[in-house]
Amino acid sequence: MAELLFASFVLDKDQDLEIAIAAESVMEATPLTEKIQPLPASVPFLEGIMHLRNAVIPVINMKKRMGLDNSSEYGSDAKIAVILLANQKFGLLFDDIKEVLRVDDSLLLPIQPALQSENYIISDLITLHDQQRTLEVLDLNRIFMDSSLLAESVATAPTAQNSEPRTYSRYVIFSSGGREYGVPVENSRELTFLTDIDDMFKTGYLEGALQLRGRTIPVMNASALLNGGSTNEAGESSRILVLSTDSLNFGMIIDEIVEILTVTNEEILHMPANSDQAVTGIYEPVPERNIMLLNIGNLVTSQLELLQSMARIKSGDEEEAVESVAVAESRHLITENCYLIFSIEQHFAIELKDVQEIIEHDMLMSIPGAQGFDSKVLNLRGQVIPVVDLRSFYNYPKLNTNNNASRLIICRDGKHVVALQVDAIVTIYKQEEFHNTPSLNPKLQPKKDTLDRLIEFVGEQGIKKHVLVINTRNLINNHLRKDINQTKPTVEINTSEDKPDSQKGEK
Repeated sequence: MAELLFASFVLDKDQDLEIAIAAESVMEATPLTEKIQPLPASVPFLEGIMHLRNAVIPVINMKKRMGLDNSSEYGSDAKIAVILLANQKFGLLFDDIKEVLRVDDSLLLPIQPALQSENYIISDLITLHDQQRTLEVLDLNRIFMDSSLLAESVATAPTAQNSEPRTYSRYVIFSSGGREYGVPVENSRELTFLTDIDDMFKTGYLEGALQLRGRTIPVMNASALLNGGSTNEAGESSRILVLSTDSLNFGMIIDEIVEILTVTNEEILHMPANSDQAVTGIYEPVPERNIMLLNIGNLVTSQLELLQSMARIKSGDEEEAVESVAVAESRHLITENCYLIFSIEQHFAIELKDVQEIIEHDMLMSIPGAQGFDSKVLNLRGQVIPVVDLRSFYNYPKLNTNNNASRLIICRDGKHVVALQVDAIVTIYKQEEFHNTPSLNPKLQPKKDTLDRLIEFVGEQGIKKHVLVINTRNLINNHLRKDINQTKPTVEINTSEDKPDSQKGEK
């Protein structure tokens, strides 16, 4: 199933009607800050025209267009969705903007044309069963009763001559602590309401985590992150803005979504050159309104290891495993010195900070003519990742039955990315100390460089056992075939070098 991104608008607050528009069609969503100028002798649903920076935008009253209300009055929360249709900008007038959401295409229910008049404008319905909500999907190509007029007007429109090229970017503008900030639309995954946040992981800027369609999403307090530690209480308009970087997804509690804004890149006031700055520039759409434009990756650099420890691990078996740990010492915050415990004949561990994500195992491709533990690869979002079958790598017998619990642990050593195929995920475990491996049985001896330490793990029954920790750096650099080892990684993150031997041992 594919996921589609929609912007949701409130068509009529009294009737609780929501309209969804494909997000790529919405150039920006802006408050109704100035009076709309009526246009005499226009079609009934044209509210008038408005000035948007250097452009004149026709504004369509969506209530009138859909035959709901002849009133032209809108409240203080009214929003205008600016769309691009046939190379022209139009404004759609709504009561309010609600959220940006991702929807599986299986949730779209087409409306049969036989059930609608010739002037129908709604093409599909979106039903969110868990929230008991139904959204009507707007067909932008049918806004005008005679869409051929648009094509004619475009064909006869004059072409600008000798104009300097201008480039544009789209930003989601939000407020926090009395200031406005912008994040690129491509980094903005969705906007969701404040839900129950698991504050078991609360520490510093981190408010906790929420479960979103099978993903653990760490949630930060935007006010604390952006204003040097000062936090604000969440209000009725507060939302969680889910953001995405190259390496993780995370949420920020913000005061309010202000608008979606198209920014002229040439008008951005850039900050002094600094490759790791969190603010890339200042944009002033109108005098005395300064919006800080953020670089999301640089913004969370100091929190990256903490966020990666929690993000992108699926709920389900793994989530239940985390909650099943019965001993108190394992219920620490997921910060430093944490391990992902998994099984391949016996329990093994990998440092949680090296884990990028955990995914299903049913997307593997065999390399023709290759045999052994590294004979398969994975297409991970456009990057070819080598897969190491840890059972084969450590000389354990192959399972005769299909193991539905099998998982792929996507991990990195700072330069390369590899997928480790394991039988099952056991839990996430906190352990402050580790020990040098005293000896190994003959089966594991050939790979002793990958098992140079162990930790003490207390399982569900309170039984303490020694668990070997896999050294992913040595596994990748000492044992993978050279042609696979040169595969371009999915994530390139600067990490600290390995600790010298003098620092190994108990912490």
